[in-house]
Amino acid sequence: MSDDDLSSGMPTEKEYMVTTAPTEPFWSENILFAFFDAKADVGVWLHLGSVPNDWRLWEDRIYITLPGDGGVLWVWAHGHPRAEELPKGAALSFECIEPFKRWRLKYDGFAQYATNAEMENAYPPDSVRRRVFMDLEVECSTPVWDAHKAKSVGGKGGMDTQSWAKEHYEQLFRCTGVIRLDNAAARPNTVDNVAGSLNDIAITEGVGWRDHSRGPRGGETRDPWGGHFIVGCQFPSGKALIFSQYWKPDGVMNLNGGCVVDKDGKFHYAEVLATPFLSHMAMQGERLPIHLKWDGGEIDSTMLTTKSIWIPRERKHTVGQFKQGKFDMYVLNFGPIEWDGEVGYAYIERSSHLNDLPKSVRPPE
Repeated sequence: MSDDDLSSGMPTEKEYMVTTAPTEPFWSENILFAFFDAKADVGVWLHLGSVPNDWRLWEDRIYITLPGDGGVLWVWAHGHPRAEELPKGAALSFECIEPFKRWRLKYDGFAQYATNAEMENAYPPDSVRRRVFMDLEVECSTPVWDAHKAKSVGGKGGMDTQSWAKEHYEQLFRCTGVIRLDNAAARPNTVDNVAGSLNDIAITEGVGWRDHSRGPRGGETRDPWGGHFIVGCQFPSGKALIFSQYWKPDGVMNLNGGCVVDKDGKFHYAEVLATPFLSHMAMQGERLPIHLKWDGGEIDSTMLTTKSIWIPRERKHTVGQFKQGKFDMYVLNFGPIEWDGEVGYAYIERSSHLNDLPKSVRPPE
């Protein structure tokens, strides 16, 4: 592998979408880009995936946390793209320019809006849609972390029992471009597509995390879902970290691993020593433990959550709290991590059954 090869030995074909219909039940393909721009004070989560029981149907899912206390936007839509257009949904599209190195992300459509108070207090009311346009350039910045290798290099569990995929890899990136928003004030309880003045938000310092997964999703054919977290962060010097952990409802881990890029630019698989567990709902101000160890190094720090998006898994097309059943929440956070005096901005996603939390999250025996 050359110095500028970020594939970690993965074949180029893994970057592209499968274009022939799968035969395995519930098989789907999912690809995600999430980033935060501290200068613009904007966090963005962009996801495209095929519907598990109808591979031809692709789903757009977008979540955006706006500057300051400006609230959140979200999109849930579906489309039937042609094979040569993949990955694409109704209005969101990703284009691989150079495998494991460069992508282009585009969206042109409308989004639902909610204030932070509406998201925090209840199931948000229907509101005015706001026009959103995005044109973003992604430059990958770290080697790929392949979840298949987690168990063999200090991690635990593996992909063979996961209920959401058989293949999965993650990578960090930098992002530039523009997000253009309709500035019309949201008016609750209306569904008018009213356009106001447009405002360009320049994305110049976007730092983010991406993943790509393939395999059966759902269908209750494998380990049941208990909860998880994923963390990605890179620093101005080039240091970086990625780590994930998944567990069953009883708290036993079935996947745990990560990687770091150290101060010398060297890539290491890492052992995850702390669990930034989702145990309650908080808009900001949580201090989450970040503790990784690898041959020759260690980071023992915290992440401060400053931005949040709350997504009920039972009602995944919206934001807010849905407290029925297991109160299964999926929470996206953005915020800083300090590592040896240097600050980087992180993305973390977490999920838990908040009405049925395990006593602890622990390795398999």
